[in-house]
Amino acid sequence: MVAVSSRGWRPAKRWRWGRLGGGLLLVLGLSPALVGGQSLAAGAAPMKEAVADERQANLEAARLILEQGLKERNPDHRCEAVIALSLTRVENNPFPLLETALADKDVYVQVAACATLAGLSDPRALPLLRQALGSETPEVAFAAAKALYAQGDEEGRQALLDVAIGERQARSGYFSVQRRNLLRTMKTPGGFFRLAFRYGIGFAPVPGLGMGLSSLAGLLADANISGRAQAIAALPPVRDQETVAMLREALTDEDWAVRAAAVHALAVSDQSLAVHDLVPLFQDRKEAVRYRAAAAYLRLATPPAASARPPAKKPRPGRRRG
Repeated sequence: MVAVSSRGWRPAKRWRWGRLGGGLLLVLGLSPALVGGQSLAAGAAPMKEAVADERQANLEAARLILEQGLKERNPDHRCEAVIALSLTRVENNPFPLLETALADKDVYVQVAACATLAGLSDPRALPLLRQALGSETPEVAFAAAKALYAQGDEEGRQALLDVAIGERQARSGYFSVQRRNLLRTMKTPGGFFRLAFRYGIGFAPVPGLGMGLSSLAGLLADANISGRAQAIAALPPVRDQETVAMLREALTDEDWAVRAAAVHALAVSDQSLAVHDLVPLFQDRKEAVRYRAAAAYLRLATPPAASARPPAKKPRPGRRRG
């Protein structure tokens, strides 16, 4: 009996130890995973900080590129920087840079600033354009009037009418008689549009459709631009992944116009996933590429502000009929 009880006792002991051992093994097996999960969570915060720091550094570098572009001795380069600003968002606050451009000594730079402001639908653009409307340079005043009209501003419409009707309604007072006559006798629209097309300074044909128009017109104004670059620049906003992949590949093309057109197309398409592809172009030797890449980075790295919507009204509970 003792032997039988002994044999009956030992398996029970092994079974209890087996359960205990399995539990220990289970705990020991899970503990590295638990520790690893904690370490991953602990390492996620520094990684997010590093990404945020990199983004901030690139934003500052992009803005610095455009600021330096406005200080270039060559007015053509300054004009390119102003045209590139048409790719930014109003959240990037390009208005101080455009205010600097409006004070530039070169007429083409001032007109380009008016064209870029025309495509930025923001109340901060209006006082700058009204200031330019008072310019003694006819081309600048005319450009400001067109830009104000493109913004849907009544003052711009009245100013254009003032030029059109001339002395018959001098009471409008937007321009003095002398300036009005100068505006009417200058080579406008021929002269104005000749200087506009020289730099590709574009204006929206209808109010509210001017985002990136200056950048597009600046590319298409070059008579030597390749057909491929023209096709890329004229693309409507793209959404399909195949076209986006083609544009990202075109950023490294040997043709500078193709690179610039690809930057433009990605910016107006709001393809934020391509934002890191733009950083190497900060060092591009061609101003048209470098400035557009900087402006496009500002746009794509900055989400648009959510439009303020009034809170939805909750339906009132129906009255019970008793």
